[in-house]
Amino acid sequence: MKNKDLRDAFRIENVKQWEVAEAIGISEMTFVKWLRKELPEEKKALVREAIKKVIESR
Repeated sequence: MKNKDLRDAFRIENVKQWEVAEAIGISEMTFVKWLRKELPEEKKALVREAIKKVIESR
């Protein structure tokens, strides 16, 4: 499975993919397409920051 580390983070932190996409400023469909292939480390860092932003906003 591609981007397993990020998918695990979604599950562990109880964060939905659409919430992360919204925090990044892209559509949910675009984000889903991103996850189809292994992301470069720069994009993974962006996603991790978005996960933190979602958690903090709760």
